[in-house]
Amino acid sequence: MFKSWLAIVERCEVCDLDYRFASPDDGPAFFSLCFAAFPLLFLVVWIQVVLDPPLLVLLAIAIPLMTAGCLLPLRPIKGWLVASQFVNKAIEAGTEKLWSQMHARQDAERASEDADS
Repeated sequence: MFKSWLAIVERCEVCDLDYRFASPDDGPAFFSLCFAAFPLLFLVVWIQVVLDPPLLVLLAIAIPLMTAGCLLPLRPIKGWLVASQFVNKAIEAGTEKLWSQMHARQDAERASEDADS
């Protein structure tokens, strides 16, 4: 599904599913912030209030914890959102005709490139 850490391939190598429908946009970042960053922020504040460590110790704990906690769930969340869009046949309201025209143009360009090869 992924060609790099968060970039989605155009087609599945196994089933040939066209992933051009997928448009999770900022969804993974939003859900990562909601599911990971807010709880971790409360944990860091709790550590500060209860243990009162020096600032450098708190930063040494908080920065890696928040970075890992926000970045690691991005890929699974993006996969979940793409799967959700596929299952629910999600598309932006009123853009179905525009998307079909754009995809038809891309398919025609790809077919002409394949014919030239």
